[in-house]
Amino acid sequence: MTGISNRRSPFGRVGYVSVWSIMICATFVSFIDAADSIWVAEGLTIRQVADDDLVPDCTAITTDPVGRIVASGPGYIRVLMDGDGDGVFETSRTLVDGLNHGAQGLCFHDGDLYYTANNGIWKVADTDDDGFVDSEPSQMLEIKTGGEHEAHALRMGPDGYWYLIAGNGNRQMFELQNVESPTFPKPHDGVIWRISPDWSKREVWAHGFRNAYDFDFAPNGMIDVFDSDGERDISLPWYRPTRVFRTAQGDDAGWVSRSWKRPRYDPQMPIQLAELGRGSPTGVLRYHGNRLPDRFQNGVWVLDWTFGRVVFVGDDRSIEEVAKPIDIAGFAVTDITSTPDGRVVVSVGGRGSRGGLYLIDAARPNQSAPRQRDVIWPNTETSKHESHIGKKIRELRNRPEPTIESDAANLAMERLDADTNDAERLSALALLIESVGGLGPGAAKDPRGEEQVAAVFDGYRGVIRPRLDSNLIESATEKLCVMLKHPDASNELRHEVVRTLAVLEPESQAAWNAIAADAKEMQSPTERLHRLIALARLPVSRSDEMTDDVVQLMLQIPIEISEREMNVDRNWSERLGELLVALRRRDSLVEARLVSNPAFGHPTHLVWTKQMNPEGLEFARRKCLAVSDETIDPDVAHFIAQGDDAVPRTVVREWLKRDETRDAGWMCLASHPTESDVHELNRAVFSFNQSVREAAEKALKQLGQEIPERESASETVQAWLAKSPAILALVAMSGNVERGKTLFQVRQCANCHNGAKALGPSLTGINKRFGPADLLRATVDPSHSIPDRFRATQVLTTDGEVVIGMEIYRSVDGLTLLTADAKTVRVNTDMIELIRPASSSLMPEGLLEGLSDQDVADLVAYLSSL
Repeated sequence: MTGISNRRSPFGRVGYVSVWSIMICATFVSFIDAADSIWVAEGLTIRQVADDDLVPDCTAITTDPVGRIVASGPGYIRVLMDGDGDGVFETSRTLVDGLNHGAQGLCFHDGDLYYTANNGIWKVADTDDDGFVDSEPSQMLEIKTGGEHEAHALRMGPDGYWYLIAGNGNRQMFELQNVESPTFPKPHDGVIWRISPDWSKREVWAHGFRNAYDFDFAPNGMIDVFDSDGERDISLPWYRPTRVFRTAQGDDAGWVSRSWKRPRYDPQMPIQLAELGRGSPTGVLRYHGNRLPDRFQNGVWVLDWTFGRVVFVGDDRSIEEVAKPIDIAGFAVTDITSTPDGRVVVSVGGRGSRGGLYLIDAARPNQSAPRQRDVIWPNTETSKHESHIGKKIRELRNRPEPTIESDAANLAMERLDADTNDAERLSALALLIESVGGLGPGAAKDPRGEEQVAAVFDGYRGVIRPRLDSNLIESATEKLCVMLKHPDASNELRHEVVRTLAVLEPESQAAWNAIAADAKEMQSPTERLHRLIALARLPVSRSDEMTDDVVQLMLQIPIEISEREMNVDRNWSERLGELLVALRRRDSLVEARLVSNPAFGHPTHLVWTKQMNPEGLEFARRKCLAVSDETIDPDVAHFIAQGDDAVPRTVVREWLKRDETRDAGWMCLASHPTESDVHELNRAVFSFNQSVREAAEKALKQLGQEIPERESASETVQAWLAKSPAILALVAMSGNVERGKTLFQVRQCANCHNGAKALGPSLTGINKRFGPADLLRATVDPSHSIPDRFRATQVLTTDGEVVIGMEIYRSVDGLTLLTADAKTVRVNTDMIELIRPASSSLMPEGLLEGLSDQDVADLVAYLSSL
């Protein structure tokens, strides 16, 4: 067999008639009208062509040599069949089973299937030449797979070498590199591998990605990659959004640590085609057909799982959304491929969500002749032009250990003194930072102290102390302060000057004054935070005025973030907590001055309390209580409730009136319980919050009270509970395990308790934890006791719709749910009116309807056998 048939290639093997060509003549009648739930760009159509029964939790797709769709998910790789030619797949044929997880890379080459799964790259051949691969899988490469940050997509390149992309979750994989003179002696984070045709020689081709799942080949020796953001860092100065890169060999995409990602203007960065904000990048496709409108042909298609977006990024850096869900429809896109006739197929699934395939086509297909494939590559030089400074930066970043390089520092200063443009100045600043060891995570035994080793400083603190000549440090500081104050300095240049001053650690009042003055001029709270972090790095004695400047920034930045409706995630409080510790180390008065400031007490100021000293913490609680009223923010109420002081009962009673503050009120009662609190403490035992439940139970025991049990208001449940003694007697006397197993299957209990989409706990070994009485109670009254792990989330949307399901993914932008009927739903933050744990189990109470007492006894007998 000859030629390449990758998941990205529109070309099948010569001599075969594509199944998609046959389907052109058929009338497409989709069994689900995707137009009702998925928006698609003008000039395109979209229809669902396979559902979860054929491609459950689909993670990857490709086309085989004759153009058939091949899909993978947990446990399977299968080829899909459309027997009646209506464009909808009805059946499938299994090619590979026994996968520990869904393959995250699929491609065909010379008729053989290659896939990424089961801790390796595997090959399956067509032994009888019937058009279907059928051999036992043979391992071509051992590499860690299955995790979301491990090995992903692979394909054969135009140069005849294999290319494999992997995320930043497996540093051990770098031991695979075995070429004599690698491009990267010390590769880091996510990488693109270039591997010889026989898999024996392996080299990291590009590195520094966070977690790109997929890639495709671009012209001129380049590769297009869609890299992920660090969503937990959003609104922090080092946050980088999802980006589409055009990558050359030797590029470094800038991901160094959780809190240091190099900016797009770093001289080693790939070309950036687009920034696409928050999201979870998955599939990438460089489209080579001509069937679709011209505006979708010269560029790259990329997928975002979080928001269900299909986006086209043109070679000219234009951006157009191709498809996205309407309202709360689920469209968790995982992969993309094109058919030989130029249609585009997108898969959905991931994290146990509903699988499916969607076909994107032109409303009026182009009739022109197929255009030439634009990826040629052989004999193409893939390295970009690199300046002298750029080469020096690369050399320093590839050194075995960080060192002080005075010659490099002098070269950087020469370029800063020259009449250069901003790009050259930025490169010179990057070289100056590398000359003192570069940036990244600090060493545990760093002599500068554990406060300065914290992750918040990964992009502001050299990995070693900057022991340059004192005269050089002084002249550099003077030069940088002048640059920072220059009226024509760009925002990017000012940003990097501040960083460089922080790295040099000058004992300079002038440097402090320059950064503090620059902070006051900044309109962006993120840029102000950047400068506050830099101030915490400077070893300068603080005056009262300097302390006040710091306090004002600490008070203003969180409020401005909130007022601008900028999202923050969990790393916000962790990193600002580290910043407080470092500021306090430099200035022992800063914490007391912060809390005593009249402006302290806004809900956003709680971020500074995470690492406060005990004295400051109690002072902050008293201050927040003193300035509060009946409309107190729930977070502030919870903060106060965690303190040692008793909160006045008049205040607690007001909190108990509101859903948002009721848990805080219960915590206050539980910490100082009295006999008059028993009624509320009995209610608190059923709180959704585990810490509240535990505190209430402890308080009731302290008062000598019994812990109440939840009673169901359902008459059906009460009727079954009344018959419990008789049913348990039947279990003991005549419970039939086999009949119970049949009922378990007929009533579809296994759908929720087994498999990748399990909404409830696994029942394996349940008889070792619960007796027949407990099992019966859980069966007839599933809401009686819901483990926190399996408690559903209830969302009220701004349109008044109530959505209930198990959380698949949550971030500050919204959440993705799997509902009881196995549908995937995405609710963005701007559509959420209220969100809270559901009070009822997703397991319906009516599952036993129509069953006799003996039937229920048989079911309990079966459960007791598991």
